[in-house]
Amino acid sequence: MKKNKIIISIFSIVSLLFSSFASMTVANSVDPSEVNEILAIGQSLDVNKTVQTPAIPPLVDVCLLEDETASFADDIANLQIAAPTIYDDVIAVSPGAQFAVAGFRDYPVLPHGSLGDWVYRLLSGMSPLKVNWINGVNALTAGGGADIPEAQYDAIVASATGDDNCMWRDPVANPGVQRILVVTTDAPFHLPGIGKPHVNTQASALTALNAQNIVVVGLKAPGAGGELDALAAATGGSVQPLSSDGSNIAQAILDGLEEVTTDVWFEIECDDGLSVDLAPQVQYDVPGDTMVNFVETIAVDNDTSLEGQTLGCVVTFIANKYPKEGASIGRQKIEIHIPDTTPPEVSCTESVNPHGKKIPPAGNTTLPGNKGGMNEDGFYQLLAEDAIDGQIMIYVIDSESGVVFGPFVNGANIKYTENGGTPKMKEMGSEKNSEVDWHIFGNGDMIVSATDSSGNTTETTCYVPPLPKDVE
Repeated sequence: MKKNKIIISIFSIVSLLFSSFASMTVANSVDPSEVNEILAIGQSLDVNKTVQTPAIPPLVDVCLLEDETASFADDIANLQIAAPTIYDDVIAVSPGAQFAVAGFRDYPVLPHGSLGDWVYRLLSGMSPLKVNWINGVNALTAGGGADIPEAQYDAIVASATGDDNCMWRDPVANPGVQRILVVTTDAPFHLPGIGKPHVNTQASALTALNAQNIVVVGLKAPGAGGELDALAAATGGSVQPLSSDGSNIAQAILDGLEEVTTDVWFEIECDDGLSVDLAPQVQYDVPGDTMVNFVETIAVDNDTSLEGQTLGCVVTFIANKYPKEGASIGRQKIEIHIPDTTPPEVSCTESVNPHGKKIPPAGNTTLPGNKGGMNEDGFYQLLAEDAIDGQIMIYVIDSESGVVFGPFVNGANIKYTENGGTPKMKEMGSEKNSEVDWHIFGNGDMIVSATDSSGNTTETTCYVPPLPKDVE
């Protein structure tokens, strides 16, 4: 039995702890959460990225290691009344949360403990079931305790690694689960010594906790020593002092949860041709509800086949102790639009006469500007090709007057005549002779222009003699 202890309501502490879990939802904490930009092939873009950690770890196992000595009688009674509401509030917000309940006193050996005491007992192993949580809390009792120190070290080791530990979830099967051991006490810890049954020290307790990735959150009532401070500091947890009347309990709990640190890193999935990297690779030991910064570099491969495409990435930000499996605290969507800057290819190709039976011979190569493949009779097929898309608009331009004809379908057969009159175009052919679609009259040579859907344009000149053999 402890003496001169100022009683702190464990019901208030635990209620506030679980209420804090219930009120904190994990929203998308990435800013900006979407990146939608235009980048040409070979270009890159830097984005300043901020990520906010949740006030508490995003996926938790919470094991309450409760002092069951006589001085906690009122606290346990209040906790048992509130247990159903606590469970409902937590599960309503975090359906994946799980809870366990364990208690400690001391060895049943005088003068350390009273007859019938226990060092540690598991009352409800880690479980998502409401009935298990309620049964565990209802099984807590208050009594015993002889001298002031208790068997906290041995109880902590048992809760972490003993045969009857809190039954923490497997982090491989439950990626990102964070194990939190909430230890309540108002007394110093027993150490091993001659004539003492106590086994563990601070060093061996820390070895057990760190081996299982367990964070200690200490709730120190007046009378407790500095042991919880050392355990919490070494596991990334927190300890909050409680005033003698408990008036600061709510703020102490909130402050303590936010001081539980996590590492923040990222995982990236990108379409081929797009890459994303962030610096630094990991932000270490970040408290809850804290903004951390990354510089994100988005780059497009120098590959012309990517032109005209929209590529995407998803960046998932992870919280836990790196490099262990983590839980998502936010996602970012990236969409990069790669413009088509490659113009289509266009050519002057000799084509059939109206009967469609032959390709007229090439024109006189001595004509000014005439080259191999030019057609003296002006029969051409309008052909263009684009590597990115097939939506090409083909026009014919009179090089002298600038008059534009078209658009024409890709592959159209035309006859172009340079006659010096008013530029014009008329249908050509008949039902029997319909291989040539149009006859165009201009003042100069024929310029063939092809434009793709991105506005890229290519032109080529198709030469015809200034004095055509036939004028229609």
